[in-house]
Amino acid sequence: MCSPIKWDEYNYPPFVRIMHFDLSELEGSSRKVVRWAHAGFFLLVAALMCNLLINFVLVCAGVPLKGLHIVYSLFNVIIFGGLGLYGEYASFKGVAASKPSLMRRYILLEGAIVVMSLLFSVMAVANWNGWMRLPQAAALEGPIAPFWFWATVVEAVCWTVNYIVGAVAVYHVVEFERNGPLAFSARATRGAKDAVKKAAGAASVKGAGGIRLARV
Repeated sequence: MCSPIKWDEYNYPPFVRIMHFDLSELEGSSRKVVRWAHAGFFLLVAALMCNLLINFVLVCAGVPLKGLHIVYSLFNVIIFGGLGLYGEYASFKGVAASKPSLMRRYILLEGAIVVMSLLFSVMAVANWNGWMRLPQAAALEGPIAPFWFWATVVEAVCWTVNYIVGAVAVYHVVEFERNGPLAFSARATRGAKDAVKKAAGAASVKGAGGIRLARV
């Protein structure tokens, strides 16, 4: 039995503490759904911080234009990180308190982040180091070239995993919004199938009985 949710206890994110978040207060399918959403937010932050770190190293190495790109990276951490945090709030409170409006907000917001992550995993524009950045990084001369190449691989993988996990998280919240706590319940699924079979069986028996009466 999970403990009651302490909405007035602001404990998340660490050191900032502007909202309440505690997976241990959820149970069953609710915990599963929010865990997927939480994983999506974690991967988003990891990808943003990876991009910031890569651009910082490139600035220190004297790569042209990277001074401007690190400013872009900082803004992206603030903007997209803030949007992701709101999504974290909407998913937790929406699922825990059964609020469809918050769940729908999460679905729309995380859906946009999934598309964004897909683009960032490919793009080689401005500060982004997607898969298309690999030829440029490989062609760079000097000791920084291997770092940029492999760092690009790491960032592109982060964005790729992020949009996959984000898409799975959206699916789970959509199912929970439709079916409530019974979502992803094997017992509920079996019960629904049994109910359909019983209804079909009753209909067939009734139909057969009607035919017999008609013959009589």
